[in-house]
Amino acid sequence: MIRITNSTIYDRVTSQLTQQQARLAITQEKISSGKNFLRPSDAPDQVAALERLESTVRQTGSYTNNIGRIKDKLNFQETAINSINDELIRAKELLIQGANGTLSADQRNTLSIELNSILDSMIAIGNQKDADGSYLFSGSSQLQKPYDSLGNFQGNDDRQAVNIDEGYLLEVGLPGSSLFASFKDNSDAASDVFTVLKQSITALQSDDLEGIQDGIDNVEIAFNHVNVKLAQVGSKMRVVENQLNVLEDRSLTLESAISQVEELDYVKAVSELKNQSLALQAGQSSFAQISGLSLFNYIK
Repeated sequence: MIRITNSTIYDRVTSQLTQQQARLAITQEKISSGKNFLRPSDAPDQVAALERLESTVRQTGSYTNNIGRIKDKLNFQETAINSINDELIRAKELLIQGANGTLSADQRNTLSIELNSILDSMIAIGNQKDADGSYLFSGSSQLQKPYDSLGNFQGNDDRQAVNIDEGYLLEVGLPGSSLFASFKDNSDAASDVFTVLKQSITALQSDDLEGIQDGIDNVEIAFNHVNVKLAQVGSKMRVVENQLNVLEDRSLTLESAISQVEELDYVKAVSELKNQSLALQAGQSSFAQISGLSLFNYIK
């Protein structure tokens, strides 16, 4: 039989009171900090889960930032393409005027002057930059000016692709070789916007009615081609808008999950603090009574 002495009882009671005081202090510290755990060693599984959640939040934030930059680029592309369309509409109007059999050669030459300014404007649009100072239509060589003064393409055909989610790359680049070219004219020959305009200018200057009619047809073909590219840009804008909603919903879900893991349940914590305080008070009261017994006094 193990003999339990009064001093053993005393030590046990003292140890229990110390433990109760420590638990009470931890609960008070949690309430002060608002955190569910104070040190990683307090809840290693929760800490690991929290790190995973926070890592996913950071990655989601990176995708969201990418989408912000993509939206800016697509907005610049859309604005530029709309400007191209406006210029092509005006070019067709000039050519239709030039096709009027009552016009003189001088009058057609005058029309060619405005059409030449449209060509210059088109080249300027082809060399536009985005908010980051990168050329919109140079392909992957974004610091390379896409077009020289004659409208010759100097970029490349590569298209930039950007991550908008894990395993989800969105192609956002639009090389000038795709936007301004890659279509066939009314004779089924490969052509581009700048060639169409140059040929139309020549037709007006040389008083070539047949060439002017070809210009009307080819400007219409160029306009339809560019509009397809505009529709593609619009489609990508809808994709990024939908993906942004997905990422925002995910962020809210992750933040909620982090809150559940990390943040303290105040109602539960206050209730626990109250119970711990009552238990400590009861223990201290019992200890005081036991300490007053003559046997304990004798031990002392």
